Amino acid sequence: MSGEDQVYAAARLVLERGFVQDDSVFAPGRSVWTQENALDLAYRLEHPPAGPGSFLDKLRVELADASPEVVQLAAEVLYLHFLPVLGMNGSTKRLALRKVFDESAGALKLPADLDGALDNGVIWVGIAYYRYRPAQVIWLASVVAAVKALAPELRADLLKSPWDFRDLLDQVPTTTAAGQRRALLHLAFPRTFLNSLRADHPGAIMEAFGYLAGQRPRGDLEADFAAFWEALSLKEGRPIDFFQPPWRDQWMTPATEPEGTASTHTGWLVRGANISRTNLVPEWLRDGYCSMSWPDYPDIPVGLSRTQLAQLVRASEPGLRPSQEGNWIGLLDRFFNRMQVGDLVVTVDGPQVYVGILDGPPTWEQKTPLADRRRAVRWLNADKPINRSDLSEAAQNRLRGQLTVSGLGDEAGEFLQLAQLEIGAEVIDPAPVDDPAVAAALKAAETTFKPEVRPQLQDLPAPSQEFADNLLVDLPWLTETMELLNEKKQIVLYGPPGTGKTYLAQEIAESLVEQTNGEYRLVQFHPSYAYEDFVEGFRPSTAGDDTFKFAKEPGPFRRLVAAALANPSGAYILVIDEINRANLAKVFGELYFLLEYRDRTIQLQYSPEDDFALPKNVFLIGTMNTADRSIALVDAAMRRRFAWQSLFPGEPPVAGMLRRWLADNGKPAHIADLLDELNRAIADRDAAIGPSYLMNSRVATKDGLARIWKTQILPLLEERHLGEHPDVPAFVRQRYGLDVLLPTVTPPVPPQPEADGIDAGDGTGEAPPPA
Repeated sequence: MSGEDQVYAAARLVLERGFVQDDSVFAPGRSVWTQENALDLAYRLEHPPAGPGSFLDKLRVELADASPEVVQLAAEVLYLHFLPVLGMNGSTKRLALRKVFDESAGALKLPADLDGALDNGVIWVGIAYYRYRPAQVIWLASVVAAVKALAPELRADLLKSPWDFRDLLDQVPTTTAAGQRRALLHLAFPRTFLNSLRADHPGAIMEAFGYLAGQRPRGDLEADFAAFWEALSLKEGRPIDFFQPPWRDQWMTPATEPEGTASTHTGWLVRGANISRTNLVPEWLRDGYCSMSWPDYPDIPVGLSRTQLAQLVRASEPGLRPSQEGNWIGLLDRFFNRMQVGDLVVTVDGPQVYVGILDGPPTWEQKTPLADRRRAVRWLNADKPINRSDLSEAAQNRLRGQLTVSGLGDEAGEFLQLAQLEIGAEVIDPAPVDDPAVAAALKAAETTFKPEVRPQLQDLPAPSQEFADNLLVDLPWLTETMELLNEKKQIVLYGPPGTGKTYLAQEIAESLVEQTNGEYRLVQFHPSYAYEDFVEGFRPSTAGDDTFKFAKEPGPFRRLVAAALANPSGAYILVIDEINRANLAKVFGELYFLLEYRDRTIQLQYSPEDDFALPKNVFLIGTMNTADRSIALVDAAMRRRFAWQSLFPGEPPVAGMLRRWLADNGKPAHIADLLDELNRAIADRDAAIGPSYLMNSRVATKDGLARIWKTQILPLLEERHLGEHPDVPAFVRQRYGLDVLLPTVTPPVPPQPEADGIDAGDGTGEAPPPA
C-alpha cells in the first residue's frame, strides 16, 4: 500500500467509525463520537484560557477536567486535522499530539496502520492552515456535532454521495477554516475533490485543459471540476494527478504554485556548546546571536571569494595542513557569505535543540575572543527547546555532522515546525525583525562572559526500560552491556548473522552521545584496512601553489580523539563494524598499549614529536560475525583489551526478540517458531540464523516469506555446507527448505463442521457424488 493509500484508508476508517458510528477510532468499543461529546469539545475550544500560549498548550489545559470520552474525541479530531498534511514530518505530527495527550490514558494508543499514515500526506498546506489551526479544529468539532444530529442511516448515506456530504459541511460556517473544509472533502472523496487547499486551482486547471474534456460549466465550481476531472480521466484511460508531470507543467505557474511544496527556508547548524571547552549556547540564547572564534584574524569583509579567503587564512595561520586550510576556507565562506539574513539557525546543547532566525550581518566583537565574529539571531524557542529525540531520523542525521557550520538541507522546515509547536505561535514569519535599538545596545554593551566549563565525563548514563523496549532487548542485558562499556571502554558484540549487532551498536552509541553532547562515528574494517586508514598516515595532496606532495592526514580514530579532548564531558564512540575482518595488530599498532593504559602517553609512529594519550571519554564498540571467524582466532592481546558480549539465537537478549517484534507489528507468531526450527536443524551455535532476516513485513505473506528464504537464508547455508556434498543446493533445500520446515510449525487448520448430515470433507460445500 502506497503512502497516499495509507492516508486515504486511515481517513475512511475515521469517517466510517467516527462519523457514521459513535465508535472510537483508536480504541474501538468506546462510545466517543457522540453529539454530546462533540458539543462539549467545541465549547471548550471556543473558550480557551486567557494569556499566552499555543493552541496546543491551551487545548491541554482545556481538557484537564474533561471526561475521558471528550479527551479521546479531541485526540482523534486532531489526528484528522494533521492526517492529510504534506510537508510535515510524521514525527512532528506525533509530537503535536503528544504535547496534548501524553498524560491522557489511552488517548494516543494508535493502531499501527493509523500511526504509519502520519508519515505520509496528500495535500500541501500553506501558512493559513497553521495560523488558523484553532479555527480549523473548532470547525471539525462543529461538523461532528452537525453529523451526529442526523439519524444513523442518514450518516451512512453521507459517505455515499460527495454532494450530500458537501451540503452537510456547508451548514457549518467556515470563516477561517476553508482550508480544513477542502481537506476533509478530499479525504472523503479523493477522486471528486482536488487535493489542494487553494480555491483558484480547479479554475486554473480547467482553463488549461478544458478543451480536452468538452464540458460546459454549470456555475458550481466544485461540481464543474469534478465532471471535468472524470471526463478527462476517462478520455486518458487512467486517473490523472494534476500535480505530477506532464500535467502540472501545463497549468501551474509561479502564481499558482501550492504553498509548502518546497522548503522556503534555508537552514544552518551552528555549533557552540564546546568552544575551547566552553559552552557558549546559553550566552547565545540570552543575548540573541551565534558566533565563531577567529581572534588571530583581522576584520573579515562580507563577500570575499574563496581565493581571497584562502589568502586570508594563509596570512593569518601559516603552516596549516592542506585539509585543515580547506576546512577553514569553507567555514569562513559559510558563516560570512552563505548564511543570509532570514535563514534559519539551529544549535544543539546536549539533547536540546534551539531554532532561530538570522537577524543581521556579521559583526566583529574584539573584546570577546571566544565569540568575536557574530551574527544576530532571533532565537524562537530559547525557553522551550526541542528534544533531539523528537526529530525525524533525517533531521537527527543533520545534527551528527562534524562541521562547525553546516547546511540543514531539506530538513530545515522540520526544525521550524517543531519550534512552532514548542513556543506557542501557530506560525512564525521567517522575515527578520529589524530592531535598531536592540542592535545598537548589543554593539555598545561590553559583554561579560560567564562560561560553562564542562567537567570530565565520569560514568555513562544508565539505560532506561523504554530504551530497552525500543531495542527489543531485556533491560538487565542492556544494563550489563553499558556497564561493561563504562568499565572496559571497549566492547565487541559478537554472534552469527542477523542478530542485530551493528544495529544495537549504533543505537547504543547514538543514545549515549545524545545524552552527553558527544559524537559517534562508524567505520567498517576489511582485509585491506591499515593503520594509515585508521589512525593517521600520509596522503597525496596539492599544496597552495598546486604542487603535488604528501601530507599527513588524521584517520577517523585520531579525529575522534581530538574531538573528545576538546569536550571532556561528552562520550565519543567509535563503532567498528566487522572488526575481525582486518589484521587487528596492523590496524591498531601501538594503540594496543593505550587501550589498556589510558593514563599513559606514547608517541605515534607518524608523530614521534608529540605525546599522544587516549582520553577516558573515548569508547569503542566493535561487531563480529562468528560465522566468519571464531573469537579464538582473534589476536590474544586484542581479546584481553575488549569486553565480549554475545548475541546468539536462543539466548538472551536475542531469544524472544523476533517474537516480540512479530507481536508488536501484528505478524504471524509461528514465524518465530519457524526460525527456532531452522536453528535446531542447523545445530551450530556460531552458524545459527539471527532474527533480523525475518523482522520484515513481507513475512506475513507466503510469497514474501519464500523470497526471504530463497534470497537471504538459503545462500548462507549453501556457503556453510560448501564442499560437503556433491549437490550442495539440493542438500540445503532438502534439509532447510521452507517447504520442509514450515509445515512443522504452521498452526493446524481446524476441520470443517458437518452441515445437515452432509460430509463437507472436500471443502467445496457440495455433497459428495454418489458411490
